[in-house]
Amino acid sequence: MNNIELFAFDLDGTLLDTAPDFLYAVNILREKYNLNAADFEQVRSRVSQGAASLASYALGLETESDEKIEFHRQELLEIYEDCCLKNTIIFDGIEDVLDKLNSTGIKWGIITNKPRRFAEIIVQDKLSKFSTPFLVCPDDVGKRKPDPDGLNLALEISGSNPKNSIYIGDHRIDIIAGEKANMITGAAAYGYIPLGDSAKDWKADYLFNQPKEINDLLVK
Repeated sequence: MNNIELFAFDLDGTLLDTAPDFLYAVNILREKYNLNAADFEQVRSRVSQGAASLASYALGLETESDEKIEFHRQELLEIYEDCCLKNTIIFDGIEDVLDKLNSTGIKWGIITNKPRRFAEIIVQDKLSKFSTPFLVCPDDVGKRKPDPDGLNLALEISGSNPKNSIYIGDHRIDIIAGEKANMITGAAAYGYIPLGDSAKDWKADYLFNQPKEINDLLVK
């Protein structure tokens, strides 16, 4: 058996396909300001960059002040809170990965930049059958990835050695955070890669083009 003792995952774009619900929220926001429907690929590519990036795209705020972007970020999140369970699904192949982790007794959990008020209800609704061992959010450490504090807390909670633990995510900041925490890193190339970027360029220890490829680390 591979000697990895902990599999830690990002949430959006790694375990769950949440982009359809963000598209729904973005379009409600755009409709409020008499704008046409958003481009799905533009929205999908920004999900892992956070709500500020989505709000900036939705309303064309790239050159606006931080205060204005924050106002519309909160506006978007209020909309998202009402629809965050509408169309979100588990990525094809992830259920098998989590089943294998549970059946083999290998530790796993989630470390996300998503605020707990959203992450907790989504995990409970979409991943409840897997009894997620831990969920670490920015609320728990006061910082967001690429800061490694969330990953370090997960290592502490699970009693894991970073050298024998892997963090898998779909954004460059996930790989940076993993490296800072001295963990093995895995790039979820099937996730929400920013347009113009390539997961291959992140120099992660592992590159997963499909979720099922994660299973290769669970066999001899």
